[in-house]
Amino acid sequence: MKYILFLILSLILFGSVQAKESREEIQAKLDAACEVAREKKLAPLRKEYIQACVTNKEQPSREACEQFYADYGGRMGGRAPLFYDLPECVKAFEFQQGVREGNS
Repeated sequence: MKYILFLILSLILFGSVQAKESREEIQAKLDAACEVAREKKLAPLRKEYIQACVTNKEQPSREACEQFYADYGGRMGGRAPLFYDLPECVKAFEFQQGVREGNS
């Protein structure tokens, strides 16, 4: 009897761990899709800023301009990061919120 209870409890715990890992994997994929979509939007803007920086000699070299704008679109100072309103990012956020709502 103890063996059967242990087996049932183990299966329940194993199943819940697998479900959690699966949810975490889904979240990671959604987050990655969001970041890919953001980068598609940010890359051309970053390129423009770098080119303007080089043209206007705002930094001593192209490498310095590239380094200066490397984090463009991320959280800067008090500004929010850009393009988290893209559909892929909204989907990732809503999925994450579903986890939090389920845990409350």
